[in-house]
Amino acid sequence: MKKYSCIILLLLAIAVGCKKADYLLYKDVARLQMADTGALNSTFVYEAPAVVKDTVYIRINTIGGITDKDRTVTLEQITEYDITYIRDPLTNKITDSIVKEKPNKAVPGTHYVALNDPSMQPLLVIRAGKAFDSLPIILLRDASLKNNSYRLRIRIVANDQFALGEKKAIEKTIVFSDRLERFESWKTDAGQSPAFGTFGKYSIAKHQFMIDVLKVRIDEEWYKAIALVQAQQHYKNLVKDALVDFNADPANIASGKAPMRETSDPASPLVTFP
Repeated sequence: MKKYSCIILLLLAIAVGCKKADYLLYKDVARLQMADTGALNSTFVYEAPAVVKDTVYIRINTIGGITDKDRTVTLEQITEYDITYIRDPLTNKITDSIVKEKPNKAVPGTHYVALNDPSMQPLLVIRAGKAFDSLPIILLRDASLKNNSYRLRIRIVANDQFALGEKKAIEKTIVFSDRLERFESWKTDAGQSPAFGTFGKYSIAKHQFMIDVLKVRIDEEWYKAIALVQAQQHYKNLVKDALVDFNADPANIASGKAPMRETSDPASPLVTFP
């Protein structure tokens, strides 16, 4: 019996030690991490020409409790890369990789206000009494946004007030332009994006066609509004019928506009609705 008692005491000591280690890991100092690491899309396309700046917000969570004073957050822009893996045709094992920088990296001072600009310092803070906060990123309406979507990859940097939280939750990308962009409910062409379930695969051509047909601003606010009253099917039927009419119009056929495709490339996929 004494033998088993010793074993139980040893196990309890190990358990207590593990709990203490966890506490030191997550509660030793104040830490920061992103509330959401998914890409954030934004566009100037709906704004009046006079609007040359826009502000998007990223939510930052703290770990380790709140304080009675503002705490500075340090952010930096980093480069994104695409990695292509080369595999052995027989074993399928990775034998090499090709690393290439993603195109259209946002330029500070041209596409956004630099994160280390003095004007940003009072804004990049976790305010007193808050365990999380939404930090502003100021985007600039450069003419280049008309032709391309630019990418701003942001990473949290440890400073004298915050260490880093979960390593997988310290970076986030903002994709922005002055043309149509995906919105939150149509973020991906997958089931987790509700607008994909309603309207199918996203393309700028489809997005513009919906705006032309419905004569409204098609964005996150609009989608949430129609979802609230369960009108998704109604609007899908409207644009689906309109696409049939568009593709059957002799003038559109003669001009090459019909059948409508996702891009100007005659080999690109046709625009369709589920």
